[in-house]
Amino acid sequence: MKSLLKSCAITAILLIAMAPVASALLMDPNTQPKFVNPLPQPPVLTDDDLEISIEQFQMNMGLVDPVTGVPLLTTLYGYNGIFPGPSIVAVKGVPTSIVFHNNLPVGPHILQSAFDTTIGHPDLPAGRIPVTVHLHGGEDEPQSDGGPFTWFTQGFGETGPHWTSPTYHYVNTQPAATLWYHDHAFGYTRFNPYCGLAGFYLVVDPPTEGPLNLPAAPYDLGICVQDKSFNTDGSLFYDTIGVDPSVHPKWVPEFFGDHVVVNGIIWPYQDVEPRKYRFRFLNGSQARFYSLFLVDQATGAGGPAFYQIATEGGYLPAPVMLNDPLNVMAPKLIIAPGERADVVIDFSANAPGTNFILRNNAKAPFPAGVPANPQTTGRIMQFRVVPLTDTDNSSLPPVLNTIPTLTPTVTRQLTLNEVVGPLGPIAMFLDGRALFDPASETPTLGTTEQWDIINMTADAHPIHTHLVQFQVLNRQRFDVKKYTAAYTAANPVLPTENPVPVDVTPFLKGPIIPPDLNEIGWQDTDRMPPGQVTRILFRAAPTDGTPNYAFDATAAPGYVWHCHILEHEENDMMRPLIILPPPPPKLVGPTSGALPVAAALNQNYPNPFNASTNISFDLPEAGQVKIDIFNILGEKVATLLEDNLQAGSHTVTWNAGGLASGIYLAKLSTHHGTLTRHMVILK
Repeated sequence: MKSLLKSCAITAILLIAMAPVASALLMDPNTQPKFVNPLPQPPVLTDDDLEISIEQFQMNMGLVDPVTGVPLLTTLYGYNGIFPGPSIVAVKGVPTSIVFHNNLPVGPHILQSAFDTTIGHPDLPAGRIPVTVHLHGGEDEPQSDGGPFTWFTQGFGETGPHWTSPTYHYVNTQPAATLWYHDHAFGYTRFNPYCGLAGFYLVVDPPTEGPLNLPAAPYDLGICVQDKSFNTDGSLFYDTIGVDPSVHPKWVPEFFGDHVVVNGIIWPYQDVEPRKYRFRFLNGSQARFYSLFLVDQATGAGGPAFYQIATEGGYLPAPVMLNDPLNVMAPKLIIAPGERADVVIDFSANAPGTNFILRNNAKAPFPAGVPANPQTTGRIMQFRVVPLTDTDNSSLPPVLNTIPTLTPTVTRQLTLNEVVGPLGPIAMFLDGRALFDPASETPTLGTTEQWDIINMTADAHPIHTHLVQFQVLNRQRFDVKKYTAAYTAANPVLPTENPVPVDVTPFLKGPIIPPDLNEIGWQDTDRMPPGQVTRILFRAAPTDGTPNYAFDATAAPGYVWHCHILEHEENDMMRPLIILPPPPPKLVGPTSGALPVAAALNQNYPNPFNASTNISFDLPEAGQVKIDIFNILGEKVATLLEDNLQAGSHTVTWNAGGLASGIYLAKLSTHHGTLTRHMVILK
């Protein structure tokens, strides 16, 4: 059913068209109320055929005039005219189609005064605002990925070079996970999400698969955390003077707001009963990392522990305990821009009337910048324990998921580079290359690669890969000074289309650092700490274990990978990611000599095998031949061959590097009948 959903938030007031209002003064966050407004939850959309309008509107985000106390309105952009946008809930295996309409008014962008044309924007008629929608974490076709050049303006009047259709198709075949959707238009990525173009997208298991008995609605809540700054009239503030204005007049390397906004409200509160809750945390900030924990507001003692159950790509193998109140050295929930973390918190031991503050002590930039202000950015929201209204029958399962072991066939060393001008940073690059340089990361469909990401900068970078989920293998420190000297000698000018590689191996030092326990799962975004090599396993195949996507992932326009600090992504820490089709099976034959007297399918060799094996077969006469591969459940995972062949003995090579260990069957089909053989993948 197709429905064009209109603005429906209580606090939202639709504008016809309104240019941003200038304000001379920056709002002091200490003048603003904290913990007086309840945490809102966006409306939920469950239809599999939707139309969503992108609109300009006004809402009260909890701001008040610092002198009169009168509520202030903020002009924003929003999906269906609300912020955050509606939460879209999709059932695994049921496709969703969405048409997004750009109904923004023709006129100045809300943050027009902050635009810096040295960074790059589409050359558009005045007042035309481009948008596109990226489903962050989605395993979707390239045409629906919402890449930077798939933008479109009002009424589809102008479109980017990669735009193909107004309809976004999401197959939803990936495991249940917390995703989010946000704007990704080239040159506008650091502005449009900041202005409100962001929302939750949840993939949930169908009822037939059986629930894990985790807390469910209304005890399953989304928490989107962002930092923003405001002018004293309530309008959004964004820097308009660059750190290096002789190069980029207005670009800043990171934007850090001084107000914390959760689900569109500054410093809200949430009533919680003495029971278990599931919170889906999303860091939607420009550049700010968060290290989150609970503190009793009255006593200062540590609050209940967090049990993280899922990362971006789905459930962890088992719950991971964070913020242990009995251990001050226990790990915290560290969440980088673009990351999500599903967490269970049990308030059952806390009496009604107890209040907890969700605190943040991450420095900005992370990890060695300025400490969070304990009165402003060091506070996120408040939890108020209220009386129990219903029995809590939910549980925290000890086992959640099985994460496959990946074996890479290719290793890439990729650098994170920062270029400094007269007064500070002027650009960032991935592997020394710019966005428009030819694609260099071109993995083959179905293969696993190891990416050794070498962070030569002083800050952590959250690296995000479109389409592909990855696993963190480990980390290791390296001698930054010596490696940088060697790299700079080899590459004195950046960016460059063809950087000279400098092997980091001789510069490594110290032990290998295993991933944190809550990193042992599928992720599309994770932090790359400074002075370390972060090794990730990048599998160009679906996370549900099947070898191929339900669409052509090798089609144009391809994908991108980038830093999710939005100011970095725009200048110029984003690169194309092209998935290549696998080579055709290697076919050898027919062999010389006497022809076979009967059709035969010989045992593959080697067997067991890891990445590839040879399958030989005999044909007594020419004819149509097909070889299919099935798993032990009888599901077809590949077709190796379908062709007319001459009589004789033939051999085909099967590259199964993307599949899990187990028993598989090869099935040879000819007009004489079928033959099968068991094969074993052992990793």
